[in-house]
Amino acid sequence: MRANNRFYAVISAFFIAASVENNAWARRSIGDLGDIAMFLANGWALGMTMTEKDWEGTAQYLESMLSAQLTTEIIKTRIIHEKRPNGLNDESFPSGHATGAFSAPMFIHRRYGWQQSLFPYALALFTGFSRVHTRMHWTHDVLGGAAVSALYTWAFVSPVNENIRMWPSFSSDGASVRFTAKF
Repeated sequence: MRANNRFYAVISAFFIAASVENNAWARRSIGDLGDIAMFLANGWALGMTMTEKDWEGTAQYLESMLSAQLTTEIIKTRIIHEKRPNGLNDESFPSGHATGAFSAPMFIHRRYGWQQSLFPYALALFTGFSRVHTRMHWTHDVLGGAAVSALYTWAFVSPVNENIRMWPSFSSDGASVRFTAKF
């Protein structure tokens, strides 16, 4: 799946132009663009699975992304009560926006390869930047959200190349990583 370079240029210029200003309007617009970037990244991932008619990938993506979001919400509302930089509430860590935004490129990277995930990673990074810039999160909140996404991507997503597979395995005796290769 190849995207048009003009599309990348237009989107990039839009993000850059909005981030040049350093005033209340710019902070609000950067926050709004970060929200849009998160939804674009997720749409990109779902669009790839549908374009490829990869229904197993669709299921794996939804399972990993929804599990990551649920875990993030439990951590921030029930376990860790960290105050946001703007003082709004005590649900700062980890960032739900970052969890959502990073679920998409991490899924694409693991399932289809890193080359396909570059643009979604850029969208996720912008979302993370926007959350810190608008003082909704600390940098470690964004990193925490990305880490939760990575954990569930690793647990639930398999590469589309079935000849080489790695996945975690858990039992009452401990945990291990299984690896299989077909030649």
